[in-house]
Amino acid sequence: MQIFRKALILILFIWFVTAILMAVFGTDLFFPFDFKISESAQLYRYKTSRFAAGCLLAYAVFRYLFAFKAAPSLAIVLNYGVFYLIGGLLFAYQDFVPQKDMYHLLLVAFLVVVIWFELRQKTREDGGTFRRDYF
Repeated sequence: MQIFRKALILILFIWFVTAILMAVFGTDLFFPFDFKISESAQLYRYKTSRFAAGCLLAYAVFRYLFAFKAAPSLAIVLNYGVFYLIGGLLFAYQDFVPQKDMYHLLLVAFLVVVIWFELRQKTREDGGTFRRDYF
């Protein structure tokens, strides 16, 4: 099961790198591998992404201000996914987004669950050992 989770996280990493490179070269790529979506769906995804990024930054600053211990690196991706899901559902409700534009949220939810299981496994494996993760 751990190999399956790592393989899915590797695929997510490859998607991130591909999306970054395509953005640099001027091509829009929407999750999951959509090149053309309607303008309303683009606006919905942009609003959701902006909401998730803002919440993630606010969460990171909150952790810093109140001196909580550093979160594992993969927890950043998990938190972004959770904030993306919250924003996606919130904006879908507010803007009456059709269901066909919300199907990508199912894949995001699946990946969030996989990452959550991976983090739980890492916590169990590292139990009782002192480890620093500054990011």
